[in-house]
Amino acid sequence: MMPEPNICVPSTETELVDIVASFLAQDGYRVWLEVPNMGQSVDMVAQKNRWLTVIEAKLKDWRRALGQCQAHEMVADFVCVAYCSFAIPDSLYKEITRRGYGLIHFSKEYKTLQWLVHPRQNPNVWRPQRQRFISLMGSIDNAR
Repeated sequence: MMPEPNICVPSTETELVDIVASFLAQDGYRVWLEVPNMGQSVDMVAQKNRWLTVIEAKLKDWRRALGQCQAHEMVADFVCVAYCSFAIPDSLYKEITRRGYGLIHFSKEYKTLQWLVHPRQNPNVWRPQRQRFISLMGSIDNAR
């Protein structure tokens, strides 16, 4: 893997969110940031066609990301974690795979971003909450 030109290692979750949002937008997703969901906030919501993907970004506490992702299962077709590190802990990889979540990894060593695990379609969507969530997304004007 070659380092990406002009990409710096993110030092904050906000920087990681911006890098991942740009990565997804280049792949044809429309991306919203900080979307409210049942008293919480989703770091990113990426939409491609009719499919919604929620992404929680973390620099260290990936277990917290998994808890946040679980809360967002009611609204998203796909659920993902974006994680910045030198290496992926085996326990994170196993848990991501077990839950059917996706994993986007920013390598601190190579300064690259890639999908390590593609998510499986989430079977836990609750349609009434999803409709409320989509309505909220329509009122947010930070889409990329």
